[in-house]
Amino acid sequence: MNKNARKPLSQRLCETFDIPVGTFGKISFIEAAGNRELSISGCESLVAYTEECVVLELCDGCITIRGSDLTLRSFTGGRVTVNGIIVSIFYGREEAGGDAD
Repeated sequence: MNKNARKPLSQRLCETFDIPVGTFGKISFIEAAGNRELSISGCESLVAYTEECVVLELCDGCITIRGSDLTLRSFTGGRVTVNGIIVSIFYGREEAGGDAD
């Protein structure tokens, strides 16, 4: 099977015609400032929140952020800012024990 055939049409068009990602649909954007701050757009809901773990439901999936002293600095208009010492970023949901299978 052609490797390109498994990609969504919107992604193939963006790659072929050098169109910016997100032009044809919702997509989240994640920006990191070192290991101290994450800015995430495309957030739809807060799933879990502790000082060690933040889980967010995004428009195109889910993200799990692990670390220490994690705080939500802002959450407006689908944009979230997480501060603290960020140890890991996992695209998807991790189990409560932290083991992703």
